Amino acid sequence: MKEHLNKLIHLGYHAGMDQSEKARLVSINAFLVLSLVLTILFVLVFLLLGSLSVLQALGYVPMLLLVLFLHSRFHFRAARILVSYGFMLMVLTLAFLERRAGTEYLLIALGCCSVVVFNKLRNVIFSFLFAFLCYVTYQWYDRHEPFVPNPTVPYAIAQNAIMFLSGFIVLAQSLVFRWLIRDYAEKLTQAHRETQTTNEELQATNEELTAFSENLDLMVRQKSAQLQAYIDAIDVSIYSTVSDLEGNFIKVNDQVIATSGYTREELIGRHYRVLASGNHSDAFFHERRQQLMTGKTWRGEVEHKTKQGTLIWFDCIVIPIRDSDGVIKTFLTLGLSITERKMHAKLQEETITLLESIAFRASHGIRGPLARINGLSYLVKRNVVDQTEFELIAEKLITCSQELNEATSELVAHVSNHQELMMDNRQNSNK
Repeated sequence: MKEHLNKLIHLGYHAGMDQSEKARLVSINAFLVLSLVLTILFVLVFLLLGSLSVLQALGYVPMLLLVLFLHSRFHFRAARILVSYGFMLMVLTLAFLERRAGTEYLLIALGCCSVVVFNKLRNVIFSFLFAFLCYVTYQWYDRHEPFVPNPTVPYAIAQNAIMFLSGFIVLAQSLVFRWLIRDYAEKLTQAHRETQTTNEELQATNEELTAFSENLDLMVRQKSAQLQAYIDAIDVSIYSTVSDLEGNFIKVNDQVIATSGYTREELIGRHYRVLASGNHSDAFFHERRQQLMTGKTWRGEVEHKTKQGTLIWFDCIVIPIRDSDGVIKTFLTLGLSITERKMHAKLQEETITLLESIAFRASHGIRGPLARINGLSYLVKRNVVDQTEFELIAEKLITCSQELNEATSELVAHVSNHQELMMDNRQNSNK
């Protein structure tokens, strides 16, 4: 029974309704249920007293049920208008039909109930004025129209009962307000406690965040110092540039300025080929750009030419840099100088070529005469030649000696010329 009564009182409530609307809805439903019960009891009591005219009060029942139906369909505006103005018109009608039975007192009670029914103040005032107008209309009618008492109606009992009912309605409204005030007070107290607990938790969290922030700030300063040290180390030893998609320099570090011979103003905004040596093909640059535009990192050895014309080599890595949307906007180039390694490799290659050339010349220009000298010397040593052949052998030895001298001179001249050529190439590379 209690569960069904609770559902009936909360008829029309939904989760999206705020607390004040919920309280208003519950109050109206409780008023309707209470009015329905009191109306039935009122009718039963007066029937027992022998008054059949009290059955007219059952006209309230369909209207009460209609209001509850409108609440179940969420038609709150129509339900409130019916509760206020519809009930007043019905009470006024019953007052005209059963004069001086005290029904008119219900008009004042319904006017007072408008505070619970309506939310806006002007609606409350209009409803109360309408109730007062209905009451004044009844009083005017009662004074100007002849009154014939109904012998079956106990007027004294009816008036007292309806006055009691009117007072009970006002009392019920006061109890509703009392319940609302207490409910709000409890919720405010609970909210205050929750807020206080939340503030304490927030204070503790704030202290933790403050401590964490101090530690984080210290860590950031340490990492920033380390990062700056790394940046300084890069600027000292690593060639670093940032270029746009067209290949024009946006940023260059101090190492680029130091190695290229250009000033920063001379490089910013210019194409990177201002440093090209001319020894790389167009296909080399085209292939590199294609790989970078796909988002892949490129690495390779690049030969540059300084402003003074000196050729320098770098082992470079080029990294595509994307923006927050993942679109490639710039290229970062990091390079490590390998000029000395390249010069050493070139010198080693030239030295090997020189040694091979010396070996070849020695094989063809010196071994022949030496072999013939060894052969003639062997004949003389074995004493297998006569006196007349000694002169021929001597001539041959002189000829071989001359050939050996010429070959040695050519070899010395070849080595000297090759050394001069290597020195010239080295000087040209350093210019």
